[in-house]
Amino acid sequence: MLPKKTKAVVASILTAAMTTNVIAATVVPASAARTKSNKYGDKTYAQRFMSMYDDVITNGQTNGYLSKNDGGSGSFGVPYHAREELIVEAPDYGHETTSEAMSYLVWVAAMHDNIVKNSGEKFSDASTNDLAKAWKTMEVMIPDVQDNFWQASSVSSQYCGEYDTPDQCPNAWAGESSKTAENPIFNKFTSVYQGKNGNGGLYLMHWLADVDNWYGFGSGTEFTFINTFQRGEQESCWETVPFPCVEEKKYGNSQQGLKGIFNRDSNVTAQWAYTNAPDAEDRAIQGVYDAIQWKVADSSVTAKASEMGDELRNNMYDKYYQEISTNTSWSNGNAGDKSKHYLMNWYTSWGGALKSTGQNWCWQIGCSHAHEFYQNPLAAYGLLTSMNMKADGAKQDYTKSLERQLEFYLWLQSSNGPIAGGATNSYKGRYLSYPSGVPTFYGMMYVEHPVYADPGSNHWTGNQVWAVQRLAELYYWVKTKGDNTGVRPGGMSMEAALEQILDKWCAWFVNNTILTSDGDFYMPSNLDWSGAPDSWNGSATSNSGLTCKITGYGNTDLGCINSLANTLTYYAKAKGVKYDDIAGMKYSDVGGSFNFKIDGVSNAKAGTKTYTAKDSSLPTASLFLAKMLIDSSWKLGRDNLGMSRTEHNGSMARFFSQEVYIPESYNGTMPNGDTLKNGATFESIRTMYTGNCAGAQTSSECVKLVEEMRAAYKKDVANGAKWSNKYSASDSEGQAELAKFKNVANVDLNYHRFWHAGDDMMAMGVMSTLYPQLIPDVMPVKGGGQSSGDYPKNVKANYNTQYHQIQFVWDKVQGADRYGIAVYLAGKWRVQTSNITTNSYVTPKNLTPGMTYKVAVAARVNGKWNTTDPIKNAITVTVK
Repeated sequence: MLPKKTKAVVASILTAAMTTNVIAATVVPASAARTKSNKYGDKTYAQRFMSMYDDVITNGQTNGYLSKNDGGSGSFGVPYHAREELIVEAPDYGHETTSEAMSYLVWVAAMHDNIVKNSGEKFSDASTNDLAKAWKTMEVMIPDVQDNFWQASSVSSQYCGEYDTPDQCPNAWAGESSKTAENPIFNKFTSVYQGKNGNGGLYLMHWLADVDNWYGFGSGTEFTFINTFQRGEQESCWETVPFPCVEEKKYGNSQQGLKGIFNRDSNVTAQWAYTNAPDAEDRAIQGVYDAIQWKVADSSVTAKASEMGDELRNNMYDKYYQEISTNTSWSNGNAGDKSKHYLMNWYTSWGGALKSTGQNWCWQIGCSHAHEFYQNPLAAYGLLTSMNMKADGAKQDYTKSLERQLEFYLWLQSSNGPIAGGATNSYKGRYLSYPSGVPTFYGMMYVEHPVYADPGSNHWTGNQVWAVQRLAELYYWVKTKGDNTGVRPGGMSMEAALEQILDKWCAWFVNNTILTSDGDFYMPSNLDWSGAPDSWNGSATSNSGLTCKITGYGNTDLGCINSLANTLTYYAKAKGVKYDDIAGMKYSDVGGSFNFKIDGVSNAKAGTKTYTAKDSSLPTASLFLAKMLIDSSWKLGRDNLGMSRTEHNGSMARFFSQEVYIPESYNGTMPNGDTLKNGATFESIRTMYTGNCAGAQTSSECVKLVEEMRAAYKKDVANGAKWSNKYSASDSEGQAELAKFKNVANVDLNYHRFWHAGDDMMAMGVMSTLYPQLIPDVMPVKGGGQSSGDYPKNVKANYNTQYHQIQFVWDKVQGADRYGIAVYLAGKWRVQTSNITTNSYVTPKNLTPGMTYKVAVAARVNGKWNTTDPIKNAITVTVK
């Protein structure tokens, strides 16, 4: 039996779950340089977007990003979470897909149509109807099987407390039939909407699917809905049991199916159940709103986005529809509108009996927990100003939600600048009394890491850049179009509220993200949190007691890097920065607050400038940093499949050693015959990874990587490493255990995540749209035009007295593909060589000792040589 983890005791002192892995990954080069030509070129950001889109979307099935399964005629293949199979994050297998991946497909398709129509460049074979194709593909994630749901007169929920640790499920806090409550908004939707293809049901996405039926819960290689997380905040992905969303009791065992692992029913009714993740729906709606503004919208898609957004109001409610209050107590029936927190919560779940059972019961729950990175005020703004929601009360709810979400960010912004975790209306998921002195927000208590604690849900800075990108883009649209919503977050105009958040946040990221002399970059990757915000009393405070600390830096997470660039680009444009304002800026003009030791990296140094929130030069520095990150990501990460940088992950040791709790009373099997019983492990119920498949077959590439990882794991175990299953990866003890798996942490992992590709493309597309004058790898000249690039700095000479030679070395120049050496002889500069591909050059032997020369080193960037600056900065050498 899996022991109760001590991690539940120390959840309040969580540190970054992946700190060790991220730091290890920082010194790794690009996975493989590109050898193929870019279909549409790479001389402009529009060309780079289109060439990347050609790899990932147009040829996505050939390159492994998209499945052969699709949404029917006029759609794309379904995107995988990642091209590679051996990856364990939120999905436990790379060829699953998520509503997140689907939403990125819609977002980048909208940008594609914008680039093709509005960039002014010609792209052969490219049309402007990809948004409609993407939306049709995304509809695959909206379930068809929703028996009896739309025909119900009401839907109710039965209370079940949330678990502290997985081994408490299902015996602790099982469903209490005496405590039921109804969804108060349900009938507003059934009266005006007909669901997907007119067949009824919620027009929302389930969050997870087995794209090609690898687990075997479906038939053949058909797309199959599955689910995992069920057992509270300490259930990491490593501890989940996958199961089908449509439970027909074909697998597991004949009486309980797999549902019997999670409840106490001796005979489980055949049923269906789904869970959404509203940040995905909101991202898709954001893409449709962008398409409207770029004048590439599709009216039928806009109508569907309106319906989806309207029904997302299900995500504004407490889990069991109880009143939002500091002293929430159970009220049977429901609390009506008093159970609305108006934020985007973590999920809504809904389900019911299959028709084949002859039963017609169904249910729905909301969620009491709200996380900062699930909010999307831009989607709310778009729904209010540019779409048509039909259900009663939609405008009123979203007007209040828009204001409430912005206030949430004002409340959670730390004194440093980054955004803290979130809030809940149900302490520990059981409506317990709040701890004494805990800060509150409209009756909800502050939570450092909402929903999940293994790892803590707000360590990763991806949460920061995803969330604030929406704020920066909203800021741009409000500055461009104005605001007629009437919202007054914290008593301020929407523009003023956004500016307050963004000024502080962008200053922190510009000050703490560094560019290196050789063209690389490092951004904060993990944060620890101290203190708490002040209680919300209607206006923002400085939150002097809430701070964050950087606990990791990284340069391999290109999705986060480019999401940061996207954010900074919108911020700069909204602030009025012109493209040539960044002329003359250099890599040391950012990163002035950097103070972190990155193992194995010698050139990670603080910049020379720092910026305050009100610094007039901050927006310009933001655009400069955005451009440098986009350019360097392409140069360092571009490969034959898209963009990627090699990663390492010591926590993959859990693949071979993580116990998965199965109740002692339960026995069953997976579709491939894997045994489900007490004592199971992550791998023992997923032997598909080694080829034991009931559905789609595992690739030989994946099986080979698993065995490489296994060999590394065995070496580490032989050297004394052990994962004890007592801690989470966020506990200091757990981190210490994982740190001993050094061989596992040295296995190269070259991932092409679909969402990474999405953020990479969006950053290039946004730069092309907002700053079409800027050229990749080239700095502008003030007053117009472009510089032919930087020139080599820190040119130094090393002397060899034995052979009378000189070695010249210099800092690499971003974007340079060739270097040249010129010597001043007889009154003229004479080129000695112009075909140097590294940042060093050694002269021929036997130069004349005592001879003195003036030497200049130039670089070729984007096909052009800058010779003026190198000559001005020439060095003088004397042969020894």
